[in-house]
Amino acid sequence: MGKVNNKSIPAVLLRYLIVCFVICAAGVFVICLLSDRLEMSLKAASMKAWSGSHTSGQAYEYAADVRNVSDSRIYPAVHYGRYLVIPLWSVLCLWVTINRFYKKEMKRPIDTLTQAAEKILSDDLDFTVKCDSDNELGQLCDSFEQMKCDLYESNYVLWKSLEERKRLNSAFSHDLRTPITVLKGYTELISRFGNGISPEKQSEIISKMSGQVSRLERYTEKMTGLHKLEDIIPEPERCSFEKLCGQLSETGSLLCGNFSFTFNAGSENDVMLCTDTGIVMQVFENIIGNALRYAESSIGCSAAVNDDILSITVTDDGKGFSDEALRRAWQPFYRDETSDEKEHFGLGLYICRLLCKKCGGDISVSNSVSGGGSVTAAFSVKDQKVDK
Repeated sequence: MGKVNNKSIPAVLLRYLIVCFVICAAGVFVICLLSDRLEMSLKAASMKAWSGSHTSGQAYEYAADVRNVSDSRIYPAVHYGRYLVIPLWSVLCLWVTINRFYKKEMKRPIDTLTQAAEKILSDDLDFTVKCDSDNELGQLCDSFEQMKCDLYESNYVLWKSLEERKRLNSAFSHDLRTPITVLKGYTELISRFGNGISPEKQSEIISKMSGQVSRLERYTEKMTGLHKLEDIIPEPERCSFEKLCGQLSETGSLLCGNFSFTFNAGSENDVMLCTDTGIVMQVFENIIGNALRYAESSIGCSAAVNDDILSITVTDDGKGFSDEALRRAWQPFYRDETSDEKEHFGLGLYICRLLCKKCGGDISVSNSVSGGGSVTAAFSVKDQKVDK
């Protein structure tokens, strides 16, 4: 872009036509000159032949000369041939001029634009429209390049939007499974023991199930209006550490099912927290779900508050994280190559880290000394410190 139009197509074509006219006129002059000289030569030869066989005193000498020359086959061809050669020469000059003008001034940019159009039609935007011509077609190539760049940018934005939507849908599907699992656990508990459960216990279970349903409603409402995960805004609320630990312990037990689950609270129960408990539980459930895929028989969990930071650590007795997993665990859609679970989207730890950062914390993964993986999620629980 930015070239100066100092070689416009009409101006260049005019220069070509001027040169063509000069060459054509010079050729016509040469043709006429040669034709006249050839006619004079034919007349002279005919005169010489006639005067050698007749006396020079006859009165009809000149007329006979002209008649003899005109009756020959060569003289008419020379005399009238110029009227055929001159147009042919003019057409040839014009054809050569136009052909040279096209090849030198128009062919390259036209070929460049044609190839660019074919690539765009085949959805291939990884190319550059480059032409050294300074005329209008060269400027058209520059405009085509700008259009291609704009189209590439537009397609990239669209692709990013589709990827964000895909990621959001996968995250939505991923996080719905855990509350549903908890509700199924409560349902199975009621079905198994039936009338053996006291009315007080039944009321407690129903209350907890209602809490899970309300949480699902809030989560669904929050996710419905999102265009990407980064748009999630935490909603901090005050909650006691004791109450949160109770939710963590109960949810962990339900999710682990037949696995051995232990929970340890490492802080005073009367500590008050200020954080989005829904996000804390979402992160915790994702970490538990990740541990369940690799644990052999037991899962441990601990929670503590230090310096206004809530830390939740989940460990398992599995084989631990591979070196590659330790490097790439945060990448969206990353799945361990040994994993054969088709329903595992590879979003768990990615979502957890994003949500922890939203709440002023972070997450870390490691392998515990006794073997198995260890994941620690941290959240800020101090007023006015939550990142919105």
